[in-house]
Amino acid sequence: MLQSISLDVARGEFVGLIGPNGSGKTSLLRCAFRYAKPQAGTVTLDGIDVWRESPRWSAQHIAVLLQELPDDFGLDVEQVVRMGRTPHKRLLDADTLADAAIVDKALRDVDMTLARARPFATLSGGEKQRVLLARALAQQPDVLMLDEPTSFLDLHHQVELMRLIRALKVTTLATIHDLNLAAAYCDRLYVLVRGEIVACGSPADVLTVELLARVFKVDALVDRHPVTRRPRITLVHPL
Repeated sequence: MLQSISLDVARGEFVGLIGPNGSGKTSLLRCAFRYAKPQAGTVTLDGIDVWRESPRWSAQHIAVLLQELPDDFGLDVEQVVRMGRTPHKRLLDADTLADAAIVDKALRDVDMTLARARPFATLSGGEKQRVLLARALAQQPDVLMLDEPTSFLDLHHQVELMRLIRALKVTTLATIHDLNLAAAYCDRLYVLVRGEIVACGSPADVLTVELLARVFKVDALVDRHPVTRRPRITLVHPL
């Protein structure tokens, strides 16, 4: 159960939620993107209580990328991305030239333009994640929320996706399992344990030997990456 949560994400920030399994990361994200209503407190976007607005309003302002891949229903890549325009259209509205331009840009942003006619089902895991990210971008959201976006991806596609998300400079809140990826790409981190925030700050401030031992129950070395100068974690053994 989440308790006494106070969290903010500034415009353009990439903020990560980290913590042990069962710590409440996904539950917190679900409250934020209007999936599970909190029993108390508020979730606001630019001062607007998202739970007082309609689901359509939420979809116009918040885009979500979940761990589970959705059914593709035989759609091709472009059709999947065009689904991102749905919150901005009324029933039976036809696609416009403006919609087409937004979809084209989303495909370019994730480098999937040449795959636009391919069946979604034929893509690799990394390609599918990029297409789903393009669908989220086609919503033109104020905030992008991601639940373990690199799950089930190989190392190359993990790094590729995280670099892409950061380069887009969209306000982003994400749960992240891999601490080194969180350290490399997030501006700030929140650490959750049993539904409470126990630490927050820059990766360098948060990812200390002491915190890793206390929260994740591991003995680890923390130094600076020789290229990025961000924290680098080397696990030694469990405690």
